[in-house]
Amino acid sequence: MRTKIKLFMIMVVLMSFVACAGLIKNTYVALSVSKVSYDKAMLSVADFQKQGLVTTQQREEINKVAKIFKEAHNTLVDALEVYARTGATVDKEKVITAMSLATSKWSQVAKLINTIKPGTLNPVFGKE
Repeated sequence: MRTKIKLFMIMVVLMSFVACAGLIKNTYVALSVSKVSYDKAMLSVADFQKQGLVTTQQREEINKVAKIFKEAHNTLVDALEVYARTGATVDKEKVITAMSLATSKWSQVAKLINTIKPGTLNPVFGKE
């Protein structure tokens, strides 16, 4: 009976490591893709502005929301770094909260840019 309990406990610990690694990997991939998407977004806005498709007011609004997104993105990077080091539940929650904020802000950036030229950006965070 003790062997079964030990085996069960080992399985629980291993499963938690796998879950932790999955969140870390998925978040890292989303961050990498979103960084490329952010760069694409800002280059697109600059191109649209050169073409006269973006008003000064639109550019200011995009820059404002993009700055908030970048701050949320950086917060997520920091939260992921801490969680990868600790594996603590409280740090996992911080990653999830930061992911939610970054996702929301990315959606706003994409919406503003896609209003100018539909289909320019994927509105889903971490997807190209």
